[in-house]
Amino acid sequence: MKRKERVAFGAAGLVIALAACLMGRTVWAIGRPGAGYHPYTVASVMVELFFLMMSSAVYMGVVRGGRSKRLFQTLFLWMLALAGIGMLGDIFAWGVGLEDFFWYGAAGALGSFLRDAMGFPLLVVYSIYLLSYVKNDAEELVGYGWLVSGLCADGLFLVLIDQVTSRSETSPWFLWDYPWLFFFFLAVPMAVNIGIIYSFRTMLTNRKAITFIFYELLVLGTVMVDILLVEATFAYSVAAFSMILIYVSVQIEYEKQQEERLLQQRISIMLSQIQPHFLYNVLTSIRALCRIDPAKAETALVEFTSYLRGNLNSLKDERCIPFSQELEHTRHYTELEKMRYGNDLKVVFQTPVTAFSLPTLTLEPIVENAVRHGVMQRENGGTVTIRTGEERSRYLVVITDDGVGFDPGTLLRLGREHVGLMNVRERLTAMCGGELEIRSTPGQGTEVVISIPK
Repeated sequence: MKRKERVAFGAAGLVIALAACLMGRTVWAIGRPGAGYHPYTVASVMVELFFLMMSSAVYMGVVRGGRSKRLFQTLFLWMLALAGIGMLGDIFAWGVGLEDFFWYGAAGALGSFLRDAMGFPLLVVYSIYLLSYVKNDAEELVGYGWLVSGLCADGLFLVLIDQVTSRSETSPWFLWDYPWLFFFFLAVPMAVNIGIIYSFRTMLTNRKAITFIFYELLVLGTVMVDILLVEATFAYSVAAFSMILIYVSVQIEYEKQQEERLLQQRISIMLSQIQPHFLYNVLTSIRALCRIDPAKAETALVEFTSYLRGNLNSLKDERCIPFSQELEHTRHYTELEKMRYGNDLKVVFQTPVTAFSLPTLTLEPIVENAVRHGVMQRENGGTVTIRTGEERSRYLVVITDDGVGFDPGTLLRLGREHVGLMNVRERLTAMCGGELEIRSTPGQGTEVVISIPK
């Protein structure tokens, strides 16, 4: 695990330890003679402590699995974290067994605020999480995030106002004197989410759609129960339970589908590279070299063997590999093509930065497109340049060629010839949160920029 993952893993472990201590303290407090706690309050605190430990354990499992870089998993982790903060806030707000501590007053006030406030950012993250499962389009996710944030902002603003007005000595105003007003601001964004689920119902199985709607309605119904009971808060516990349910019934299956899809993409790229005419041309060139330059033929055969081994090994690389390994595979490919095209093909490597990782078969398919569909479409050939660099928050790989160029808007209509570019973009996004940008002008060449977040 990397540093951030270790920190997140350790924080979740501390939360489990804290919850265990608070559970022991709660059991001790209710066992005292004349404790006088309302049974609903004790029950809600114990349930929250249980689900706080459960959700923290799930959090640790996701982080430990090494998939937390994907947007879908990152949003899920944020949901667990926000629900955990809400449960901790509610536990301190009720303060069962904590009355003897000097910090009880401040902790209770902060806990009340967190309990009331965390539901709104949790709704925003859940809304983006829901849409990212159905349609992982960055612009639409940002737009929908702003929409739900606007709907939730009024409720959060109401909570902030309560923090001020409730302390007034002359005419205090308490939010929970008007609980249905609070309920209204929670219900509106939830209704929007249900509408989103209904709109995309054709892209979801019935079971998945029901699971998402069940989460919405169950949490909304629990908020109503909390308002009626007064002496208990079960909403965050139910939210944590629903998220664990979503993880077990939806997300694990989604991750398996993603792994299968990425494997199929790697197979697709590998097969698109090892085409019969490519094998035939390479072997014919090696055969000719055996007669006129046996030493060079031997070198070419070593390059060809390494190239084939690299393609076959890519099927076993389920995670990102060192860039130096992908660069070496690309060198094997370019050496084979230079053997075929001679002085018509020039390849320049300017790669001072190599200390990063990326998905297997990322660089080579792009260079292959630059050679086959770029410079070698010109009568006199041309040059392909591979450069690396880094900025404060990302690593960059830039592949340029002075070939014939094309209109990037037609990429989806070019079919199998450019399957590598589309697959590379999808795998970059899914496996490491990277991006691929294509700039090209007919007659002026092409530039492809790979961006890998640090």
